[in-house]
Amino acid sequence: MLKTIRDKIYNSTTTSALGGIISVLFIRVLGILFLFGITIYLTNFYDPALVGAYEFTRSALFLIGGFAILGTDQSILFFSGRFLKRNQVKTFFRIYLKMVLLILLISGVILIGTLAVPQPVFDSLFNDSTSGTLLVKTSFCVFFYAITLLNTELYRGFALQKKSELYRGLYKQLPFAVGLFVLYMFEEKTYLVDVFLASYLVLAIITSLEVLKIYSRNTTSSNSPSKPVSFKTILKSTMPIAMSALGFYLLISIDIFFLKIYTDFKTLAYYGTAVKIIFLISTIVSTISSYIAVEIAELYVKNREELQALMRKGVRIISLLSVLLSVFLYFFSELILNIFGAEYTEANESLRILIIGHFLSTLCGITAVYLNMTKKQITLQYIIAFTVVFNGILNWVLIPKMGMNGAAIASALSVVMWNVIAGIIIYRKDKINLFIH
Repeated sequence: MLKTIRDKIYNSTTTSALGGIISVLFIRVLGILFLFGITIYLTNFYDPALVGAYEFTRSALFLIGGFAILGTDQSILFFSGRFLKRNQVKTFFRIYLKMVLLILLISGVILIGTLAVPQPVFDSLFNDSTSGTLLVKTSFCVFFYAITLLNTELYRGFALQKKSELYRGLYKQLPFAVGLFVLYMFEEKTYLVDVFLASYLVLAIITSLEVLKIYSRNTTSSNSPSKPVSFKTILKSTMPIAMSALGFYLLISIDIFFLKIYTDFKTLAYYGTAVKIIFLISTIVSTISSYIAVEIAELYVKNREELQALMRKGVRIISLLSVLLSVFLYFFSELILNIFGAEYTEANESLRILIIGHFLSTLCGITAVYLNMTKKQITLQYIIAFTVVFNGILNWVLIPKMGMNGAAIASALSVVMWNVIAGIIIYRKDKINLFIH
């Protein structure tokens, strides 16, 4: 039934810009709701310590995977525009294979590095004997996670946006959901983390088979000669993106690691649930940002007045949707957390702090995408690097005194600060006002 509704909305609205945004937003919200469903099951039927171990592993996978993928998931779109439009499909897929080799190499280095760290070092850092083992397991699976992300973005290069969105939101949760059902049948809850990591092995295989189908379907009609593209060329394209992406991953995961150092897995479970709820707000920004990204790049070169009008409309739409959602989440925060289990209401104050911070950040417009689309990636890297240091210091100071509330304050202040700084820099350089007005 949901598929039928989704298809009707998608097919009936793709003719307009607003319809496109609604379609993408609908698919992404479905993915978040699916994630919420899995989380509600975990928090109600699994011990908070196990859920916390899962949250720790999930954050570690995002962070380490963000390094391993080396920006290839975004630069693959650049190469698709450069070669697929010229019908040079074989050249494009040779670039893809070189990206896979780069990911394999980096993942191998990460695994060797993790295995080389003595277990007592992990035990001392995280105050337990479990976190180190979780990091080792994560390192074994990081290659499959990175390949899944790369394949999902490759679909976009072939104008398969709908397939890409479905994998990003819904399909990537299915193997984990099936694994949880198997654990339920055999009453083996202790393998929660193992099933989560193994789900990316399944996803890597499935998405790679999809890539092979796309390759076989497109190379038969490709007549343009193949041209070699060196690893050096690929790295020049991926490294700036990788630095920015790694900074973002640090911003969304550093609080989890500090919390583990100073608290325990139960606290991670409570705080991690609050962070997932915040995804609803960030989804609004990311959806609208990604949808108008290309138009930002075009108008930046052609017409600054139209660009300012686009930015004004964009921030107004984002702010309107965000204020409605934020007000609802703020006043019903405790009730929402109670759905995940009575214990999880301990994160109520942290959730409200996060809601305020992320809402205020939406009033600054779509800063990150603007900087990327107007060739200011270096500026973005400096802003993110500064914010990561600022966030780390705040977590180090606040978490020992305030626990997860300290983590929430650090996260909220950081997301507001870096968006405000970016907005000010953009206005000074381009005279484009991204703030709500």
